Amino acid sequence: MQPSGITIRRMREGDLDIVSELATLANPHVTRDEYRPHIVEGLRENPDLSLVAVKDGRVIGYVQADISDGKAILEDIAVAREYQGKGVGGMLLKEELEALRLRGAKIIIAEVHYKCASAIPFYYKHKFRIIGSIQDHFGIGHDAIILKRELKVT
Repeated sequence: MQPSGITIRRMREGDLDIVSELATLANPHVTRDEYRPHIVEGLRENPDLSLVAVKDGRVIGYVQADISDGKAILEDIAVAREYQGKGVGGMLLKEELEALRLRGAKIIIAEVHYKCASAIPFYYKHKFRIIGSIQDHFGIGHDAIILKRELKVT
């Protein structure tokens, strides 16, 4: 069931402050100000893959991805704590997967910080499977759990 009153749209520059704040939920190894340039770069390079969830005019979640040669990296997906577990992440992911499909993605990789391992069931619900881990992927002492999903060509 989809939560009511929530819309998904492309990210705008005016969203960057709240998106940078939300980013720390998915990236506990960085500060908002450290991570903001990464979000800005993603928005500039892939505006069609930078989406936000909005409720009552307020950004409550976002997703960003990058794609090259049919392989996509799900850079981030984060939802404000008070909206987690209510279907917002699923809405964002569904829209992102469709945008990636339109761009020719065949494989989607998600890199999850080990401190965010509680998100693994979310990814499994959406047909991702763990394929491994990378030690120190996000910096020394910041390991990643790697998940993969294949997209069917339509």
